[in-house]
Amino acid sequence: MARTDPRGALLVMAAAACYALSVVFAKGAYVLGVSVQTLTVWRFAIGALAFWGMVSLRRPAWLARRVVLTAIGMGSVGFAVQALTYFGAIAVMDAGLATLLVYTYPAIITVIGFLTRRQSPTRRTLAALGCSAAGMLLLVGLGGLATVSRLGVGLALTAAVTYALYTIVASSLPAEADVVLLMAIVTTSAFTSVLVVALVSGSPLSLGAGPAVYGWVLAYIAVGTLLAMTLHLQGLVRIEPSRAGILSSIEPLVTAGAVAAVYGERMTLAQIAGGAVILVGIVILQLRPRRPAVDLLAQTRHPDVQETPSAVGLAS
Repeated sequence: MARTDPRGALLVMAAAACYALSVVFAKGAYVLGVSVQTLTVWRFAIGALAFWGMVSLRRPAWLARRVVLTAIGMGSVGFAVQALTYFGAIAVMDAGLATLLVYTYPAIITVIGFLTRRQSPTRRTLAALGCSAAGMLLLVGLGGLATVSRLGVGLALTAAVTYALYTIVASSLPAEADVVLLMAIVTTSAFTSVLVVALVSGSPLSLGAGPAVYGWVLAYIAVGTLLAMTLHLQGLVRIEPSRAGILSSIEPLVTAGAVAAVYGERMTLAQIAGGAVILVGIVILQLRPRRPAVDLLAQTRHPDVQETPSAVGLAS
């Protein structure tokens, strides 16, 4: 059965806002000469130290072996690849368009659930997803697609696929597992992977000097790593991945507003309309239907085929 927890929804939306702000901080660091690999290495290094420090103070119960292995995989493969490709795309193309391409991941989650028959999309869910997609198209805009970097498009789409899988796997973790301990394992695993990438690519590990550089980097780590990752995982263990994907679609709206405030970019009427459509999609998703939800797979499923109870068990 789908997990519907209002607190989980708020946590996912708050995490999306933090991830949106991290784009602003990352762009500020890039302007000052910090590379994508270097920024990512420091992000996960400081994040891992902070999470392990909290673990040492809280002393939570250790996790089951399967949960530990899942967290290691989420960090070393899922989150490391997603971070490098997403912020790599932002470095070579417009941040708004990169965010739009990455936010195809809710549709990817829905397709995965449909193909594996672990989730049955309803008309209400598809309508909300349609509002989300239409709103993001209006918010980010389609101008300049012909001249956009192919490398950036490839990186952004890779980030979308990786993030979809990460979301599905994360939602399979037990709700009683300690989030801080999980994030300590995830960030440590991610740090190991990105450090290897940085060393192989020859990227400098030094951030350089200057308070401006340290300010952008520390803000990026505090908001885009420590706070965002904690809120996101707390939300994912409470609600189903497709719903989390749609709720997280407020990220492009927050990104556009933050970039406008920091860099002076103004939102067009189309972008304002796009933000409104995204909010409509979120409202549709959260409202309780007056009638039982219509299973769109029921019309094609054989009567003898039994539906699996959840779409979030891909990590099992």
